[in-house]
Amino acid sequence: MSSARDNQTIGFLGAGLMGRGMVMRLLDVGRDMRVVAHRNRAPIDALIAHGAIEEPDAASLAKACDVVIFCLPNANIAAEVLDQILPSSRPGMLVIDCTTSHPEAVVALAKTAAEKDVLYAEAPLTGGVAQAEAGTLGAILGAAEDVAENARHVLTPCCSAIEHMGPVGMGATTKLISNFLSLGTATLVMQAMGAARDHGVDWEKFYRLACQGSGHSMSLDRIAPAAIAGRHDGYVFSLENTIKDLGYIETLLQQNGDAGRLASLLLDIVKEGAKSRDAQAYLSSLLSEK
Repeated sequence: MSSARDNQTIGFLGAGLMGRGMVMRLLDVGRDMRVVAHRNRAPIDALIAHGAIEEPDAASLAKACDVVIFCLPNANIAAEVLDQILPSSRPGMLVIDCTTSHPEAVVALAKTAAEKDVLYAEAPLTGGVAQAEAGTLGAILGAAEDVAENARHVLTPCCSAIEHMGPVGMGATTKLISNFLSLGTATLVMQAMGAARDHGVDWEKFYRLACQGSGHSMSLDRIAPAAIAGRHDGYVFSLENTIKDLGYIETLLQQNGDAGRLASLLLDIVKEGAKSRDAQAYLSSLLSEK
């Protein structure tokens, strides 16, 4: 049975690699979706062909929508976009911010939204492009209980796991610690495979054996088979985003002893490897020989 929430008009800002799959899943369940083009029209054109309506800019999108979802590159851009939509927003409009940010940033955004009677929920995501396309992302909610429940309803077609972690700020905190684990694991996989190559260890045999032990991970499964096939595009996360997130993580964990030191080391490793590569290259490209 449908509810009033099912009839909400939803705007989506940031329909790129991750966002395209999310909008597709929302369209598939009959949501009225509005999108705005940025530099790359290809995902927008695909979404329009699937039933989305294009708005000329963020302000027009906000005027038409009951809910606006952000999936943006960083906290600064999220703040800029919020400033663009608030003058056109209606009281009670909900912003669901899926951007990976730091806790201080999302608390400030929530305060700015509240001054215009706009509701705000942070919902950073776990998973990647494949999970976005399949509707199996994870969402980490930080919001008041009633706001989180509304956000949960909106995101359910995109996410197979949604956890409310507490008030605004706890979503970002949880997401950064989650990324500490995932980006740290991916970096360790690449270092291990690089060491194997340097010591003449056959990658295919190494991967088969590693899959039988406690070193087996999703990161290994993404990175190793592609590398064995001569590609380094298995871990679909850009160097630019990795450095941004590890910078947030380093700040968050700086008072956490060994965790903070490890975060700094990971950031230094990725920054050094990125010097000779395009910022938009995938993290797994660090495994390629220069």
